[in-house]
Amino acid sequence: MIAYTQHPIFGVITAVFIVVLVITESILREKVLRNRLTFSFINVAFFVTLIFFYEDQILTNEDLLLYYVVYIYFNYAIFLLALYQTFRNAIINGSYYQLFIKGVKNTKWNVYYVVDQKERIKDISFSLLRELNLSKDEVVGKKFLSVFNSKVRFTKMNGEAAHNRTIEKYFNDYRKTVKPNDSEIMELELQNFNGEPVMLHLNMQPLYVLGRYRGRMAVGEKRTDEELLQVEKTLKATDKELESIRHKFIATLELSDEGLFYIDLDEKTVWMNDTIIDQLNVPSHTLKVTDFRDMIHPQDLQKYLDTISNLTPSKPTYAASYRFKLDDTYIWIKEKGKRLFEDRESSVIMGTITPVHAQYFRKSNIAVLDQIKDENYLLPDLKQLIKNGRPFQLAIINLKNVPKINSEHGRDVGNMLMAQYITRLKQSFITESSDIYRLSGLEFAFTITDPRKMASLHNGVRSQENYLNMTMEYGSITAELEVFIGVAQMYDDAVNAQDLYQNAALALKTAQLPQYKGQGCFFKDIK
Repeated sequence: MIAYTQHPIFGVITAVFIVVLVITESILREKVLRNRLTFSFINVAFFVTLIFFYEDQILTNEDLLLYYVVYIYFNYAIFLLALYQTFRNAIINGSYYQLFIKGVKNTKWNVYYVVDQKERIKDISFSLLRELNLSKDEVVGKKFLSVFNSKVRFTKMNGEAAHNRTIEKYFNDYRKTVKPNDSEIMELELQNFNGEPVMLHLNMQPLYVLGRYRGRMAVGEKRTDEELLQVEKTLKATDKELESIRHKFIATLELSDEGLFYIDLDEKTVWMNDTIIDQLNVPSHTLKVTDFRDMIHPQDLQKYLDTISNLTPSKPTYAASYRFKLDDTYIWIKEKGKRLFEDRESSVIMGTITPVHAQYFRKSNIAVLDQIKDENYLLPDLKQLIKNGRPFQLAIINLKNVPKINSEHGRDVGNMLMAQYITRLKQSFITESSDIYRLSGLEFAFTITDPRKMASLHNGVRSQENYLNMTMEYGSITAELEVFIGVAQMYDDAVNAQDLYQNAALALKTAQLPQYKGQGCFFKDIK
């Protein structure tokens, strides 16, 4: 066993190295490893004590000698582990530093320097060296201000006039007042070795090791006079572009025939263009929101306010209809708008207002109906479709309860409801080769030439009893349009245009019978 033992002095040396390695690792990790340091110092003291008992007691006792040998090799294992941990942290920190410096060099944050607690330069960027007209070897190890005072002249610090002595006093006070984790933004303006103006925008942080100030590091960007001039040009170009957009927007408001408005929810005002002023006879372009909404019919106001309050970033647009007081009567208004949630600086709603004049509807039953062909065009168009040789359908609809809607809510509502329904029919079933016709006040006919739309109509009528009905809301008024339909198909249900029309009319008549189940009938079901 004696052959495997060593004198305790070797244990003392190893234990001292362990202390050094643990202290080094604490510095690298910027954290005091208290438990490891405590063990390391106790370990040193233990081996020092063993020196006095080694020859008299340990070598003469086999049990103590065995424990001693085991512990001394355990001490070597601890040494190797501490050595591994220290080297690993040193390599990682070195890699971090190299990556950081590489990142700084490759980004706009192209200025940095590092000084120690005595203000000696430890590292500096090449972009900053160019302003000094010095090499790295000429400045590393020298005091920061002595290098800069010999080559540049400071003119401003953080926007205020300054000179070299002002900067020197600032950095002398900085070491005395700075605390760990402090961070400071600094702007320095200087004249480089050529007298050219340079601006440094720096983020400065202190370096602390084990709670003691060990220097500072500054990272930022450098702007030369040429770069500042380019920034100024860019800002001027942006200002011109914004001014151009402003004038174009004003011109659009002036020339547009649409009734345009915007509501400032913060200022609680509504602005309207000349079109709205003329149409609604309001006293001025800008009104308080409360004054404008006081002119909305009381029965429609709450519905309108609920619509506005329910706007969200995912659903920023809305459409509303309400009655608006014009002189001593009310007219119907259609309003479409959008809340600009993209604008983070203000809460704004922009949109259009279109009056719906009752007299206009009584004259032509809405604009969409002015373009509808009458029954005189139906048979000639059917014959033309027959010449193409392709199957098509003729559908005749009856807007059954429009008279009831007119009596309950007024002819204005009935006309608007009928107008929107015809628009819906056009969007759903009419293609380039088909058309819609007005047969009477409540009856319309339309052709369907697209097989997919034929199938859609058939499946819808078969699966839903009220498939063709439509519910609309105007202000506080809710009305449902009840629709009956009869359908006949060319070649299956008829051999000529006249038969096709008569069979579709017969199918419609069947659909309106009290004993018939449903609101739609296909002629093939009754022939």
